[in-house]
Amino acid sequence: MAFCLKCGKKISEDDYFCSNCGARTEKGAIEGVSASAEELRETFSKMGVEMEKAFSIAAKEIHEAFRTARENIRESTNRETIVCPHCGDKNASDAAYCYKCGGKTGKK
Repeated sequence: MAFCLKCGKKISEDDYFCSNCGARTEKGAIEGVSASAEELRETFSKMGVEMEKAFSIAAKEIHEAFRTARENIRESTNRETIVCPHCGDKNASDAAYCYKCGGKTGKK
């Protein structure tokens, strides 16, 4: 004898579905017997809950990534700059060479 994985009722090892709750048995799954409509509804319901959790986590992570990006942009735009004596373009204050023309900026 076997037992239903969902409700625990004794079932025959040859059963494809539990006669008590309608869940597909292990043999039914192995044999590829289509799941019952109720089992499909439950599966889709569980899947919906899991997807909602995943989307919630993703939304929080995206929010955090945008916050970090904003801080990084704010930091990079607030840095002091030096003007290249060759082309006049602005460079980061620690740049030894100009990013545009390659000329020495005067920093060592």
